Order: sequence, then structure tokens, then C-alpha cells
Amino acid sequence: MRRGSTGAAALALSLAAALALGACSSGDDDRYAADPVRPGEVVERVSAPGVVQAAAQGDLKAPAAARVERLAVRDGQRVQSGQLVAQLSSEQVDAQVRQAQEAVDAASSLGGVAPTLPTGPALAAFQQVQSQVTSTSAAVIAALRSALPLLPQPQRRRLQARIDRAQTRVAELQRQADQAARQAAAAASAQADSLRRSLEAATAAQRGQAELALELARDQQRRLTLRAPLAGTVQLGRTATGGGATVPSLPGLPEGAEQALQGLGGAAAQGQAGPPLRVGSEVAAGQTVATVYDVSALLVAAEVDETDIALVRPGQPTRVELDAFPAATFAARVRRGAVAPSAGQSAAGGVTYQVDLALGEAEGAGHPVPRVGMTATAAIEVRRAVGKLSVPGSALVGRAGGQAVFVVEGGKVHLRPVQVAADGEDRVAIASGLREGERVVFRGAERLRDGQDWPGG
Repeated sequence: MRRGSTGAAALALSLAAALALGACSSGDDDRYAADPVRPGEVVERVSAPGVVQAAAQGDLKAPAAARVERLAVRDGQRVQSGQLVAQLSSEQVDAQVRQAQEAVDAASSLGGVAPTLPTGPALAAFQQVQSQVTSTSAAVIAALRSALPLLPQPQRRRLQARIDRAQTRVAELQRQADQAARQAAAAASAQADSLRRSLEAATAAQRGQAELALELARDQQRRLTLRAPLAGTVQLGRTATGGGATVPSLPGLPEGAEQALQGLGGAAAQGQAGPPLRVGSEVAAGQTVATVYDVSALLVAAEVDETDIALVRPGQPTRVELDAFPAATFAARVRRGAVAPSAGQSAAGGVTYQVDLALGEAEGAGHPVPRVGMTATAAIEVRRAVGKLSVPGSALVGRAGGQAVFVVEGGKVHLRPVQVAADGEDRVAIASGLREGERVVFRGAERLRDGQDWPGG
């Protein structure tokens, strides 16, 4: 019947349409795909490796080769600023004090008897004592200067200024003493009171020089008493084992690789590889006897690549992960960024800048407690775009003059320049160049040419 034949014809048409649709679909190339432009929230973060640091720390170093006479604290003990930590003794420093005192005594004695001696013996005695005073002053100042590179920077600057002032004063006193001695020699044939005044002036300048050297030596001796420079927790230094091997520095290595290489042999050389110091331990000049850490607040010193540092600003929120606590994430904020680059190179061969992050509380299970020195990875939020048009990150293609995307229009693809507002982990926020709903190529864009037929579905 017609009705039946009509049904058969309709079925035949349906089968033909299905076959035709299948043939069209089979022509699409699945190496290419497009996605519509849509609004969204995109957060751009800069990743940087780092290490946990104390809010502040102070190293107590031996000012000269010495022996630990007394330890007034235990390892890990809380201390207040100015509290006694350790008392050292040094034969070298004691010898300098003793020699300086002998020079002062000699100059003082000469000042009392020189005016009563004949001119020749008086001048000879003066020259002999002057030689003793000059050599003692030079030895004390040289010993202090040799210890300067071993001291922490703030303490080094203060001592440097003191030594410079003392050396200037010593030179002036020596000049005065020499001048007075020459005047005494010139007054040998003059009246006795003129000769006496010249000798008194010479010996007074000589005594002042000797007393200044004694003051410097005693100051060195006072620095054998080590007190906490700040309130915090004490970690005693380590006894040097002497077994550390020196690993040569290789130019061109990234910073992390250089540090790791030096770590293979450098710890013992710094006197921090053995057991904690104890009473009776010998320490070298500049060796760390104790370190005081202020752990009331912790920082993360992150190394940001030079290509990202321009985006980093104080106050930016940050997520920090510590290798020691893989299940936890710590909140943090950018505190400051360095003006000058860090020593060494980044993994990419460029430079890095240290960025200090104020470490906050942990987010996650448990209550992990970070420690100084732990390895960290920071994700600094540098840009956030809310409600802006966004596309998959893989849609961006680099072209001369900036970024661009391929837009599918009328069965063809057209390359269109865009301005990026934020480059997120998976999606990119677009500031200008696209309209909502337009289809952009996010797979296979690197194989396309401007104006060609769209090979995808």
C-alpha cells in the first residue's frame, strides 16, 4: 500500500542521511579542537623555590683562637637579649693584653725618670720604649684586623670603625712623641727645664699610645664573653671534625646545583659537622660558637626568576608547600623583594632575586610545625582576573609583536592578536581582542596558518 511504500521510502531516506552524516564526521581531524570564549576567574601565580628562615638570627663567633671555658645555656634553650651564652679563654688574646700592659708600665716608668737622666741615656731609653710601644700597638691592631672578615656584618662594621679611629690616634700620638723627642735632642745644650719639658711631652704621648693599645687588647678580651644579640632560641655550634673535603667551584652551574655540590664537602670545613661544642672545646677564630634564632615568626626566602620579578609586589598572597609536610599548604604574603640579584644562577641560566615571604598558618590536616632550613616551594599570586573573557592556555601562540589566537570563523581560521590580562595554570584571561562565544583553537594551533580551512570539528 501507499502508506506502506511511503514508510519504506522514508526509512530509505533516513538511512541515506545517517550515512552521509557519518561520512562528514569521519572527515574531521581530531588533532584539532576549538573552544568558545567565556568569562571566568583566572589567577596567575609565579612559582619559586625557597627555604624557611627565622625572622632574625645572630651568630656568636670566636674573636680569636680560643677555648670554651663555660657554656651558660643548653642547646635549644630560650634566651633573652644580652644573656650570657658562653665564656671563652684565649692564650693569644691574654698575651696581647700582657704585652700591652708591659708597654704601658714601661712608658709610665720612663716618664718618671727620663727628665732626671743625662740627655744621651734619656733619649736612648725613650727610643727603646718607643720601639716596644710601636710594635705592641701594631700587633694588637693587626690581630683585630685579621679577625674582621670572620665577624658578622654589623659587628664587623663597628669594629672596623673602632680600629680605624684607634689607628689614626696611634699614628698621631707616635708623631707627637717623635716630634717631642727631636725637640729634646735639639734642647740638649739649652737649659735643663727646656729639656725636661720636651722629654715629658715625648713620654706623655708615648704613654697615651701604649694605653690605647692596651684598651684595644682589653676590648678583644671582653669580646671573649659571648652574649645573645637578640631574644630567641640557642643552637650551639659544632665541633669541627676536620674531615671535610674542599669541592672546587664550577662556573656556569645553576645556583641549586652549585649549593648541592658544595654541600658534598663544605659542611665540615665550616666547623658545623661534628657534635655540639662543650666546655673544653677548642674553637678557631671566626668559628660559630652559638646561633640565636628568633622563631617567633618565620620567613620563606624564595628565589624568583628575573623574568617574573617585575610582577612581584609586597602584600601579594602566596601559597607555600614544604617538602617535609606534603599534605599541608601554608598561607604567606610577600614582605619584600631584593633590589640586587642573588649570587649564582637560576636553573634557566639567568639570575634570581630573593623575595621574603611572611609564613602563616598551615591549611590542611594536622598541625605541622615548620623548622628553619626546610625546603619550600612558593606560588605567589601576581595577577587575578575576575569576570574577564578567558581561553585555554594552549590557545595562545607567540607571534612577532605579542600573543595571538586562531579564531574559527566561517569554516576558516584567522589569526587574531590579543592582550593577556592574567596567565593562569590552565586558562588565560584576555583583556582585549576577543568576543564572548567566539571559538578559538586550543589544540593543534601550532600547525595552522592564517586563513586556511578549519580542519577540525
